[in-house]
Amino acid sequence: MKITVIGTVNKDLILPFGKAPIESFGGIFYDIAVLAKLYPTAEIIPVSYVGEDVLSTVHAILDKMPNVSRNGLVHTSEKNHKVILEYKSPTQREEKSLFPFPSLTWEQIAPFSDSDMIIVNMITGWDIEHEAYLQLSALAKDRMYFDIHYLTMAADDFGQRKPRAPENCREWLSGSKFVQMNEDEYEVLAKKSRSEVDFFQNYFDEDQILLITKGANGVLMLYQREGMIGQREYPAYKIPRLIDTTGCGDVFGAAFVGYYLQSGDSFAAVEYANLVAGVNTMLKGTNEMELLVEKMKMLKLTNAANIKQEN
Repeated sequence: MKITVIGTVNKDLILPFGKAPIESFGGIFYDIAVLAKLYPTAEIIPVSYVGEDVLSTVHAILDKMPNVSRNGLVHTSEKNHKVILEYKSPTQREEKSLFPFPSLTWEQIAPFSDSDMIIVNMITGWDIEHEAYLQLSALAKDRMYFDIHYLTMAADDFGQRKPRAPENCREWLSGSKFVQMNEDEYEVLAKKSRSEVDFFQNYFDEDQILLITKGANGVLMLYQREGMIGQREYPAYKIPRLIDTTGCGDVFGAAFVGYYLQSGDSFAAVEYANLVAGVNTMLKGTNEMELLVEKMKMLKLTNAANIKQEN
């Protein structure tokens, strides 16, 4: 299978709550690392700018991921996009964006639009031009997974991020088969909606699936069948020791897409993505992704044992 990931490779400085700083690559690097680890026979095609200052390091890391293509990487002489994430609690953070890249154009993404699935991950909020997104949607909506992420955040002159609803909101939301957002992003977008069901009716088409991630409260899935909107809640895995919550949404989306492509089962894909996102909180950035599979097995066994004890 072939998966295109459109977005931004970040250079992250993570300042966890009460813990030592972590430096790692972030943004769609989470998607790339998870897909490369979990689906070694898949072809993964990231489409992103990469700054001159990190180019050699990025290529050195990708040398260890033989199923990741470099054809979609756009080299630039500018500094790489950098993000400083300062956690005020284990899950709440402030974010600053430095050295922003321009938006990707249709010409840059079109050669990679024939994949089995296309992830559009709005790491910065301006990762892809609006018109390019609409062109991609017209061609491949039924193969698209859209993580709205920082489309709901504006940046001031100093790079500080603040919530705001995007222009052309319905065009963005209705453009992909699968749409993912977290509960904070939902609150920004759904101010005029009475409930998640009302929000779904206002912004989504009947062939779409909405996934609202809620951290320790799990995931809410909304979908429509025979004119009725259905909801399904998935509890979160209990984490024995939380290290870093950065990138959980990116990891969730990547794991969902890979599992869905193999199984065609969107319900089971949420359960699997929930597990992978839970394990991500036990790792330091993308630096420890080689431990992913081992810790997935451990977390699954630990939670199964806890459920057995509770019953």
